[in-house]
Amino acid sequence: MIGVLRTRIQPFPLLWLTLVWMALWRDISVGNLLAGALLGAFVLVLFPLPRLIVDVRVHPRGLVVLLARFLADVVRASLDVAWRAVGPGQVPHGSVVTVQLRSRDELFQTVTAQMVSLVPGSVVVELDSPQGLLSVHIFAAQTPADVAEARANVLAQEDRVLRALAAAPGPEGGTP
Repeated sequence: MIGVLRTRIQPFPLLWLTLVWMALWRDISVGNLLAGALLGAFVLVLFPLPRLIVDVRVHPRGLVVLLARFLADVVRASLDVAWRAVGPGQVPHGSVVTVQLRSRDELFQTVTAQMVSLVPGSVVVELDSPQGLLSVHIFAAQTPADVAEARANVLAQEDRVLRALAAAPGPEGGTP
């Protein structure tokens, strides 16, 4: 019985459920903490969550580079999209670019796709995880040079994600 409870009641989901309970009641008290913990344990026993095995190791230097470059890309792309929207010139035509990702780990593919999609001017159309293909609509990719630059930007973003978060080297779960 105790073994079953240990496998079903995971510490982080229990903590999260307890914090949500306390936030819903807007009361920080010992009684509310205990009630939230008991209710959270009850929910986790009735509806057990699968164990997630994530092979992630945060590399501080890589994380700083990832976040700094991401912020710079967001600012630069925001200004570019704003200028193209209100500035003079022709209306840019977009293009769908498909990129072969290096990593086969779904977590790193998803993080890469989300970060690419959060940069203005790009929208992820599809992520084919088994094949490692990421299809992205680029706002102003009209020439072959624009398409090549968009591919290079996606691969560079993936490389920064892997350098910041991958635990093991190699394309299976880490840096190429």
